[in-house]
This record gives sequence, structure tokens and C-alpha cells, in this order.
Amino acid sequence: MINMSAQSLWTRFPRNYEYIKIIAQEKWIHIKIEEKKLKSSQNAMRMYVGTPSVCWLVVINTEIDDSEKYFALIHELTHCYIDEIKLLEKKDEEKVVQSMEKTLRKNKF
Repeated sequence: MINMSAQSLWTRFPRNYEYIKIIAQEKWIHIKIEEKKLKSSQNAMRMYVGTPSVCWLVVINTEIDDSEKYFALIHELTHCYIDEIKLLEKKDEEKVVQSMEKTLRKNKF
């Protein structure tokens, strides 16, 4: 389960593509991030891969500048986060919420 929302990457860290990419890869080892040339109208895409080492593959278009890569990565990570929520069984939702609450209380945000 993703333990930090993509929105927190957007609000808590510098708006730098390479920096966010490194943080995302460290935080979510089940998400692989690659770059390759995509159609000019496409900034990024995600695919559910579901192998033991990766669940989602996020591909960022190398043809766009870093500021657009930054927003494209945040966009796709948000989709991954939403996808994972949808995969949860109802009984597991409360466990996730309680875990997040425990973390918040521990860190005194």
C-alpha cells in the first residue's frame, strides 16, 4: 500500500523532477519509473504490471521538459494511489486509515 500520497510529494518537497523521482522510487518499491519517447501529445502513462518486483510501471515522456515531467509523475503517482485504494477489500480500509492515523500521531503533524 502506498504510504505517502502523491499530493504530499507535491506539497512537502521541492518541485524538482529528479528529486521527486528518487523519493518516489525509494518510497514505493512496487512502482517502477522509466522514461522513454512517447507520442508528443502524451506526457506519461501507467500500466499495471503485477510481477513480484513491481505492480505499476510509470513511463514519463523524455521529450518534455523537467517541469512537465514533474507534474506528469505526480499525476501518474496519484493514479497509482487511487488504483491501490480501489484494490483494497472493505475490511482492509480501516486498517490503512488506522495506520495513517498512528503515523500522524507519532510524528505530531
